[in-house]
Amino acid sequence: MVPAEADVVVWADMAKLRDSPWTRDSFASVASSSGGVTDPGFDRIRDVDRLIFAKIPALQDGAGVLIAQGRFVRERMSKAFAQSGTAVESSVYRGADLLVRGQESLAFVGQRIVLSGMTVAVRAALDCNLGVARAIDSESWLLRLRAALARGKGSAMPVASLFVRLQPATREELMRETGEGGTLEEFAGRLDLDGDLDVTAVGVLRTELQARDLAAKLAERLGEARVRPIVAAFGFSRVIDSVRFSAKETSVEGTLHVSHQDRDEISHRMSVVAETIAKLRADKASAQEKKSP
Repeated sequence: MVPAEADVVVWADMAKLRDSPWTRDSFASVASSSGGVTDPGFDRIRDVDRLIFAKIPALQDGAGVLIAQGRFVRERMSKAFAQSGTAVESSVYRGADLLVRGQESLAFVGQRIVLSGMTVAVRAALDCNLGVARAIDSESWLLRLRAALARGKGSAMPVASLFVRLQPATREELMRETGEGGTLEEFAGRLDLDGDLDVTAVGVLRTELQARDLAAKLAERLGEARVRPIVAAFGFSRVIDSVRFSAKETSVEGTLHVSHQDRDEISHRMSVVAETIAKLRADKASAQEKKSP
């Protein structure tokens, strides 16, 4: 359903993220704290099983589409979509029930798929769904990056993945923020959460020399981070030691591995640090109260 013109695609298996010991506590915390948020007609944490966001500026500035698969109550979502006060028009487009409010649309495909975003992007996604427009899963750059990320993974599916075809403005922003990335053409990453956590990332540059140069610079920055006190305090040393960068032709590949034992140790150390900071603040506040007349 993602149009071929998309330059950013984010995919997440929300069902796996809800169940993973790495993320389930965070998901539960978000779910319990979202009671005061305006009801969008569904629970973003509990009801969505898979999620895709695609940015498609070639269609229109700011154009993007969110595609969600899960359990939805159509009547509630339609009512929430109409609550802004702007007139809503309903129609059928490419077999989907479509609601249009200004430049925004909400579309229902069957019982379990919902699309939302700029109308031009939603319609383009529905065109792809029916096969009357090209979808991104046939684009060579995405196929190449997907294959690179899947090497050595067998049939395992990630819990989240990201694919980016960088535009000039994005490269400029990278240079401003990090001083790197001016020659980066494409980027992709995947997150695997089984017993352990694994991150794999691939960046595609213009030349082999640029790839080797970027891999060396990233390794150097990692070495600088390794000696920072906070790294030792939080138990991040083994995590940083697990990071590997390598240049292969015009690509830079990076990997990171965190075991569940490391996760438990980091969690414990962060709790200790948080408790220590809280105690110091309490002691400071108490001392100030005693000084007050």
